[in-house]
Amino acid sequence: NSVGHTMLSKFATRFSIILVSVLVLIAMAIHFAFTGGRPSVELWIVLFPVILAIPILSAVFIASDSELGV
Repeated sequence: NSVGHTMLSKFATRFSIILVSVLVLIAMAIHFAFTGGRPSVELWIVLFPVILAIPILSAVFIASDSELGV
């Protein structure tokens, strides 16, 4: 289905853009907040659920009903 594929690609593109943006922002925040290597690894581990939750929830909230198949 061409329409379904287009909607899926819009959703995937939106999710990817938000994910990359969140990753860049968090990477810069961790880099400038902590200069040592040890706290940054722990922060990445702790922030991993947040890093994934923000793009997922944002992409779903921004998506239209037709994109989600509702």
